Amino acid sequence: MIGDYDLSLKERLRKWRRTEAEKLSRMTFRKKIEYIFAYYKWAFVGILVLALFGWYVGDAVSTAQKEVVLEGFFTNDDYNVFPADTVKKEYAAGLALKKNQTLILDDTLYISLEGDATEYTAASKGKVIAYMAARELDFVVTTRSVLDYYMDGGSVPMLDLNAVLPEDLLTKLSDCLIAGTDSDGSPAYVALDLSGCRYVQASAYKDELPEPYVLFLPYGAPHTEQVVDFLRFLYS
Repeated sequence: MIGDYDLSLKERLRKWRRTEAEKLSRMTFRKKIEYIFAYYKWAFVGILVLALFGWYVGDAVSTAQKEVVLEGFFTNDDYNVFPADTVKKEYAAGLALKKNQTLILDDTLYISLEGDATEYTAASKGKVIAYMAARELDFVVTTRSVLDYYMDGGSVPMLDLNAVLPEDLLTKLSDCLIAGTDSDGSPAYVALDLSGCRYVQASAYKDELPEPYVLFLPYGAPHTEQVVDFLRFLYS
């Protein structure tokens, strides 16, 4: 046989390793890095992709096996006022979550009002509608202009906060209530102006925000009591 074709896979791997080790032993540290990057970068990329895919699948399976106690979306947060990971960590710290329970907060969505229906903005709109239709979405935090867009178009029916919030919280947040119409078309308070909440007040951009952030509950929100608790946290 010619070359390495008469060698077993194990023997070929040993020979390859010896050859590469000899090459690297004669190189400076910088040359070693350049050589490895030039010849093995795609192998590293492949390993990274596989690792990320494995993490994603594992995380998805783990989440699917847990009871979601609260699910909320933060959209159009150009100033990163509501970083989902931080909000989740800080809010969860005050909860006695069981091992099979979890919070899902997503700040990756963007609702475009300019008519530029990119794949990203279309996917964001679709996700909001899909989770609402499945009655899995508890609240949405977004800008006032997005709220007006949803109210004017009537594409997102909203819960009347008078029917959701207890009397003490209604009194505390009376100046923050935003009027609109509920899912039946009746006058209602459908959203809250979040200008006074802890994250807006702590933001370095609070005096530069072009419009307020607001929170609303879509019709069919499954965990309204938990949303009430979340609001108490936001204004504590």
